[in-house]
Amino acid sequence: MSKEDHMKLLNLELTELLSNEIKDQKSILGISISTHGGTHIVSELKEDIKMTKSELAAASSSMVFLSSKMLSDSLNQKSSYTLITGQKRIILSILTDYMALIAYLDRELAELEGLDFYIRSLRKLAIKMSAIIETSDLIKEEIFVALKRAIPNALVIAIITKDGLPIKVQSTMPEPIISAMTSAIYNLAGILLEGGLEFSIIGGDHGSIIIHELDESRILAIAVSEGDDKILRSHIAKIKSIIKQ
Repeated sequence: MSKEDHMKLLNLELTELLSNEIKDQKSILGISISTHGGTHIVSELKEDIKMTKSELAAASSSMVFLSSKMLSDSLNQKSSYTLITGQKRIILSILTDYMALIAYLDRELAELEGLDFYIRSLRKLAIKMSAIIETSDLIKEEIFVALKRAIPNALVIAIITKDGLPIKVQSTMPEPIISAMTSAIYNLAGILLEGGLEFSIIGGDHGSIIIHELDESRILAIAVSEGDDKILRSHIAKIKSIIKQ
């Protein structure tokens, strides 16, 4: 069986799990699953939302990343879920070792049935789906993992939203700072170019930073210890190849 066939079967299996969960629970308006790097895996939505699937994946991954980081830094605890309550909807997000889940709930129905029930139920679903994803080729192809493998000497790898929110960051620099700087450079370059930025190189004598657009929602920043143009162009070629996969 080809890799494409394996991925189709994985998608069907995950879609069936989501569909059954949404069918069984009337207050669930939709569920979206993404990788830690903000890549959309699968989603099922009863109601249309303004964001695209890639925007939803980027936003949900950023939410669970920031929530997990805040809880870890302030209380030295691992995040199990994040609950956001609005007037009509509740958003419940869950982070596992291999994916991020975000669920939209009808507030009135969910509160009548009890939020603890949905937290337990969706955590159970997330763990089950994470186990399926763990044994698939999906994680091997996850963009953050692929970048680390392709450019093993990278000093910094940061995937952020175009608005400057961190999604997945490997850096000694604080995540908010590197995310804000990357976003600012990307957006300023777009203004100067009078169009979208494809990539930018910030070169030094003994190191360089590559900023590259990933998709409609995400930007990548990679810092390496090389300043040679040929090596940097090779890194950019690798980045483009990974993005196209």
